[in-house]
Amino acid sequence: MFREAGLSLYLAVVRVLFTVCSVLPLKNKTVMLSAFGDNIQQVISEVSQETSSRIIVLKEPGCRRTFHDVPEADIIQFSPKSITNHFKGIYHLATSKVVFVDSYHVILASCDFKQDVTCIQLWHANGAVKLFGLRDKTIRERSRSAHRRFRRVYQRFHKVAVSSDAMAEIFKAAFGLKDDNMLKTGVPRTDFFHSQTALDAAKDKVTGRLPQTEDKQVILYAPTFRDDDFEVCTLALDIDTMASAVGGTYHLLIHLHPAVDFEGFDNTSFATDVSKGYDIFELLSITDILITDYSSIPFEFSTLKKPMIFYPYDLEQYEEKRGIWFDYESFVPGPVVQNTEGIVDIIENRTYNMEAIEAFDRKWNTYADGNATRRLIQSIYKNSIGD
Repeated sequence: MFREAGLSLYLAVVRVLFTVCSVLPLKNKTVMLSAFGDNIQQVISEVSQETSSRIIVLKEPGCRRTFHDVPEADIIQFSPKSITNHFKGIYHLATSKVVFVDSYHVILASCDFKQDVTCIQLWHANGAVKLFGLRDKTIRERSRSAHRRFRRVYQRFHKVAVSSDAMAEIFKAAFGLKDDNMLKTGVPRTDFFHSQTALDAAKDKVTGRLPQTEDKQVILYAPTFRDDDFEVCTLALDIDTMASAVGGTYHLLIHLHPAVDFEGFDNTSFATDVSKGYDIFELLSITDILITDYSSIPFEFSTLKKPMIFYPYDLEQYEEKRGIWFDYESFVPGPVVQNTEGIVDIIENRTYNMEAIEAFDRKWNTYADGNATRRLIQSIYKNSIGD
């Protein structure tokens, strides 16, 4: 109750400030409201090269990305804790012609953009396994005011960048949008997987930091974040069993969600914790086998046509609590196992499903061909490219 009251008060204040700022004319500016940053950086680079638009980055507290191609003065640490910065951010949101966002941003509930403004949702994943948005099971018990707020935020998304028709259908259901809100250009961050130059540079960078992976096949274990699970002391993976079975040929990298603190784990000759300080896409450049569960990483990783193993050790509970868009076992492009022994068996016998991975890539990366960012910018700035 108190949280809802606090949010309502905050949004009421934002609405007043946004309305006052909206009296001012729109300027040739592009705002990047970022909670994650991967897609945002891709867009920044293209906008800075192809348009004359001034770029303003509103960097939310959880965003760990370092942005380039933007003057430092135009990167604003955007948090209500800084009244001055927050007001600056609201002013830019109210007076910019283009707004890119990459998550659910509650402030948008109070941003009634002018008719000539375009707000584009880039999201932070190229596909989805778990339910989100209006279909998220965890919001069922939320108040009516919360649900109204969710819908107001989603209604701000004039366009949503997608890489496939399948993902467009998910976004329509999750955000209550229509087909004409879908921008079928491909998602910017997928361009990385189509650039051999970018992949090679990432591989050199990561291998330089992780020399223990040289002359080894790399297994990346990247489970998804569990709600409220901010501290992890043990894994559902038996590392000792894996080391005994495949340690001579493989090296295991463990990448938990950046918000999770992995306590009490000591790196070994077989396994290295890379949860902090490593870019997940750069890690994928050296990955030979991906082990995951409900993460969206397979949607991008399938572009590389490399093996995947799916380890949903808590599938029944996860389906009940969070919900999944599809029948899990028939949906994922690889073998599904329930224990470490099953993982070892798959690795030793190489019983992957490469045909399923290729089919998965064709379905979910239809418009992701290495030119997604360029198409997106040309679509949004079609009347001003080259100005």
